[in-house]
Parts: sequence; C-alpha cells; structure tokens
Amino acid sequence: MCKSEIFFKLLSLTEEETEVSRDRILGDCKDMETTDARYVLVTLLTEKGLYPDQIATMLHRTARGVRHLISRNITSPMIGIYLTRIRKRMGSDFSTGQL
Repeated sequence: MCKSEIFFKLLSLTEEETEVSRDRILGDCKDMETTDARYVLVTLLTEKGLYPDQIATMLHRTARGVRHLISRNITSPMIGIYLTRIRKRMGSDFSTGQL
C-alpha cells in the first residue's frame, strides 16, 4: 500500500470518528476540536511509519509544525478514545485487505 492510500484512509477514519470535516483538518482552523483531530491523524500516520516531512507535505503544513504537534503531550480522554477506535478499525481493515 502506498503512502497516499494510507494517508487518505486514515484521514477518512479520523474524519468519521472525530466528526471534524476533512476541510477543517487540512485547513487553517486552530480551534481545539480541529487541532485534536489533526493530532490524532498525525499520531496515526507516524505510527504507520511516515516521516514528519512526508506528513507535512500531505497536510500542507511545515515539517516543523508537524514535529511540534507530534511532541505535544495531549492527555484529553477523547483523543485516547479516537485513537483506540481508529486503530481497531484499521486492524479489521488490515485483515480484510482494505487498508
């Protein structure tokens, strides 16, 4: 599976779970809800092995900004729930060959 397929699949799952639109995640919104969704996406992409420079290109951000987001220690309970749900869905997608 290529990087762009991984990116768009995780973007779609993040959009569904967080209920934050793709346009807001990829856009310039800086409200808490959007930042949390972006953090979830970046965390998952990092776990899949993408480098900050690659993630930055896909998100239309700077690599420095992505590294900053990765280094943040966000402890919101909802983020943990989002990550767990998306990881679980990714696991089922792997077993069916969709992701």
